[in-house]
Amino acid sequence: MVQDFSLFEMKKIRTVLLGLGSVNIGLLKILEEKSSTIAKRHQLELAIIGAADSTGAAVNDSGYSFEELTGLKSRGDGANKLEGYLPAVTAEQIVDSVEADLLVEASPVNLKTGNPGLQAIRSALVKGWSVVSANKAPLVLAFDELNSLADEHGGKLAYSAAVCGGLPIINVLERDLRATDLIGLRGVFNATSNFILEELEEGRPFEAAVREAQRIGAAESDPALDIDGFDTAIKLYIIMKSFTGFSGSLDDIEIEGIRGVGASLIEQAKNRNQRIKLIAAADRSENEWALSVRPLEVAAGSFLGSCDGWEMGIQLQTDYYEDIAMKIREEEPISTCAAVLRDIINIFE
Repeated sequence: MVQDFSLFEMKKIRTVLLGLGSVNIGLLKILEEKSSTIAKRHQLELAIIGAADSTGAAVNDSGYSFEELTGLKSRGDGANKLEGYLPAVTAEQIVDSVEADLLVEASPVNLKTGNPGLQAIRSALVKGWSVVSANKAPLVLAFDELNSLADEHGGKLAYSAAVCGGLPIINVLERDLRATDLIGLRGVFNATSNFILEELEEGRPFEAAVREAQRIGAAESDPALDIDGFDTAIKLYIIMKSFTGFSGSLDDIEIEGIRGVGASLIEQAKNRNQRIKLIAAADRSENEWALSVRPLEVAAGSFLGSCDGWEMGIQLQTDYYEDIAMKIREEEPISTCAAVLRDIINIFE
């Protein structure tokens, strides 16, 4: 039987994009390909009525086409070249200049102030908008505040893309493991560090391995966030705040990066049929959590030991489901972009 989708009311989501980098541009490219599918399956239509980046903010109540925005970036232009550019409005102020339903926040990570993302998310939630964020910084700096604002003003806050991109950790814990208690977890959360460790296994010196990660675009010019363990710790923090009674901060996580991992440690581990991985760990004793990020030896044939190169993975232990494991290979940001779309559909469907 062919279903007549015209019988269903289409929901138009007035959307503002903050950040026109790889994540939101990737989202737009998915929407170019999948809009009709999304309409048929979920009765949703995204209308992009605002966009902002480091060049400024622009608003057009008639909407911007997906092709217009992706073309803008392919030419190296920014929001200041769009019709409706607001020269007196900064990126974080765009929420105050438009009425919408959704903010998609994918601006650069700024762990000092969280801005422009943090200010924009606050403003959007106060106005009753929903927010989908791929940006870890606002969640680390103001997790409780942002969730309280969502509850108080009736919007929703989703951020699965901020935790290991397309790996559905947040979704599985939120939806599929309801009424269970998390007992512990182990995870490889940072693909850049994982790639570097694999390069070390191949005999490449540490600095050369970092340069190779930078050459292929996996590591930033300053890779400290990845190789010193902070990116992994941030993801662990967000998971713990989301699904446990953990009330601490990043300072409560013991963090050690991979700078001290040299050829001798790699070789010793290999001789024991082990591999060194940057492991995020959470262990509960009574109502206390011990949280850590550090390079550890794991059996080469184990689940985490088999997470190669660009793969990230997690093992969850709960009271009912015992041991659940899942991983993803993510060389390109497209999985993260798809995770943003996943959150949008889950909010509005």
